[in-house]
Amino acid sequence: MTTTRSADVDTSFDRYARMVRRALRVPVALVSLVEADRQVFPGAVGLPAPYQSTRETPLSHSFCQYVVADAAPLVVADARLDDRVRDNLAIPDLGVVAYAGWPITDHTGAVVGSLCAIDDQPHLWQQDELDSLADLAAACSAELTQRRLRDLALEGQREAQELAHRSRVLLALSEGLSRTQTLAEVAAAVERVSLDELDCLRGGLWLHRSSRPVTADLPLTVSDPGDAAVELLQYVEPTGGSTWESATRHAALPTDDTNPVGLALRLGEPVSFTSVAEQNARWPHLATDAQVGEARMFLPLVVRRQQIGTLVLVWARTREFSDGDRATYRAMSAYAAQGVVRGRLHQERTEALVTLQSAMLPRLPEPDDLELAARYRPAAQRQQVGGDWYDAVVMPDGNTALMIGDVVGHDIAAAAVMGQLRTMLRAIAWAVDDAPSANVTRLDLAVRDLDVDAMATLVYARIEQDTDGRRLVRWTNAGHPPPLVVEPDGTTRWLQGPLPELMLGVSPSAPRGDHRSYVAPGSLLLLYTDGLVERRGEDLRLGLDRLAASAARHASEPVPAFLDHVLSDLGADTASDDVAVLAVRFGD
Repeated sequence: MTTTRSADVDTSFDRYARMVRRALRVPVALVSLVEADRQVFPGAVGLPAPYQSTRETPLSHSFCQYVVADAAPLVVADARLDDRVRDNLAIPDLGVVAYAGWPITDHTGAVVGSLCAIDDQPHLWQQDELDSLADLAAACSAELTQRRLRDLALEGQREAQELAHRSRVLLALSEGLSRTQTLAEVAAAVERVSLDELDCLRGGLWLHRSSRPVTADLPLTVSDPGDAAVELLQYVEPTGGSTWESATRHAALPTDDTNPVGLALRLGEPVSFTSVAEQNARWPHLATDAQVGEARMFLPLVVRRQQIGTLVLVWARTREFSDGDRATYRAMSAYAAQGVVRGRLHQERTEALVTLQSAMLPRLPEPDDLELAARYRPAAQRQQVGGDWYDAVVMPDGNTALMIGDVVGHDIAAAAVMGQLRTMLRAIAWAVDDAPSANVTRLDLAVRDLDVDAMATLVYARIEQDTDGRRLVRWTNAGHPPPLVVEPDGTTRWLQGPLPELMLGVSPSAPRGDHRSYVAPGSLLLLYTDGLVERRGEDLRLGLDRLAASAARHASEPVPAFLDHVLSDLGADTASDDVAVLAVRFGD
């Protein structure tokens, strides 16, 4: 059965009513559609007030309902004498005495109403009148069918457009999330799609604590004055920072009904408002001068029935949300939830890898006459482990061995190989009192004989003292950037041999040389990996010049501060490769 609201009545059907009134010479004619509890009149002429303006009556005032129920015409010459309709309230209230109604059908062929003629006097309906009524009812049915088919076509077109829009939104979000690793990157992808594809003013994520501990970038609990732990949803600031002042003001929100973010999560259903005033009427404490936009929607993020947070969308203007809109936003929240899960897994994995890397980095010795410090910086855009390492060993004779190396590769496999090489070389350095070149050759042979799949660059140096008490650095270089000496007056020089030598893992039988250089008291010796000086598309000499200039500038600082400033000057925190540095200041 067709359902029509009074507000949807199309008075263009009045022409059929007018034609019926003229053809059958009656005071009232109607195009009536019968619903479950009323009848409405898209076409009507001659009805008494207020029915002519309201265009509807209850079924207690309906003769047309019998036309629909029987799917057949109803012709009554005097309703007051007809047992079926004599008690119908249309007789006293609408003045219906004679009635002739013919079925009208919709696009499915179902009878949905009646085209009827009404007289306030007894009327013996003639056959030509009924024939005219039947013809007009057929024309009215055809137009009703045409209009309904057109409406269905438009509805199908709207659904297709909504589906295309939804697909475009989800494709954009899927592509954006595919490039994310951290939660901040996920938040940035969601924000970008919200603004670009949904025409939002703002879009953001508030996340619940995960089932396992995560890093401290998301505060998980606060304490109330009674010291009772309160679970929070925390706003995730997107990569590059946030300009959403209201979000930063309300960055931590309880997971309860004191706010719409928490309410959506608690209900497990979207919560929406057509305007900001509608929201603030319920939560006036959220109304601040930083509040922006009008319409807003809060969608829970759910993965495998686990509620992990809330997606918040804000539009600049008031708006109503269609079923298609809600379907799109629900699908978007599902995609965002999967991105959050991946971000958290990456975060947990990163923490584990950082723990592994930290465990493999050595504790530096503290010789009486040397000040040592080291730093390790992971690549900014990768897993936070790699193949760079440093080490220092005080040997049984009291001399100090320094090592810095870089395994080929930038992943956990490179880190594992690095751990093997560092351990082997550390043991060789302590157990065998021999020249640096000899010990590096021993390491190269061990790599081959123990079937360690490794290639690496390496500097191995020994800090010794000659018979006159002068400090001497003896070193060998296996394809690594040259060490830098910073004199007490700030001048710099590179420790370089006459010819470059092969990296580790290429040819264990290749000859290696030892090189010597005296170092004055108060000087600094800096060993580093290539991530500190190499930049894509740039000549290495430029990076070495930058390093020498920075080292000279900070030469007088304590060794830890010296390293921190050099790393900052050369942008180690944003480098595309790992960076390891080891520095030694020579005492008197």
